[in-house]
Amino acid sequence: MGGVTRPLGRTKRWVEVVSVSGWARWGHAFLLAGALLVLGIGWYLRPDPAGHGTHQQLGLPPCTIFYLTGRPCPSCGLTTSVSAIMHGQLALAWRANPIGFLIVAATLGVALNSLTGLLCGRVVRVEPNRLSLILVVLLTVWLLHGTMRFFWFK
Repeated sequence: MGGVTRPLGRTKRWVEVVSVSGWARWGHAFLLAGALLVLGIGWYLRPDPAGHGTHQQLGLPPCTIFYLTGRPCPSCGLTTSVSAIMHGQLALAWRANPIGFLIVAATLGVALNSLTGLLCGRVVRVEPNRLSLILVVLLTVWLLHGTMRFFWFK
């Protein structure tokens, strides 16, 4: 019924190494460029010691939720956290928003995987349904952390 069939006894793996060819290499080139851009911007910006507001160095407005309520939104401090990590200020990064560590780790993982794909023609591939599950869990952690910060911390 309209699905991919596998030989009996063979289970789907969570992670496997696969070949990259043709147009997929362009995708990895764009992923690598995007990851390097995120890390480069984090390195370029000076982390704000207040723990939030670093994004304003890019000409962006202050956080509306923080401005109106005086309480941090789930994203408050993420730019500061990433920038602080890139500058080796890990305590500031944790205080600003610990989710920044997940962002930097994921960005480095994507960058290294894409670079490997471009140089060696092989990448680590996470089975799409499992990747979706991982992303939903990470999004839930981010939102729960943001909700807790909003209601219980100032």
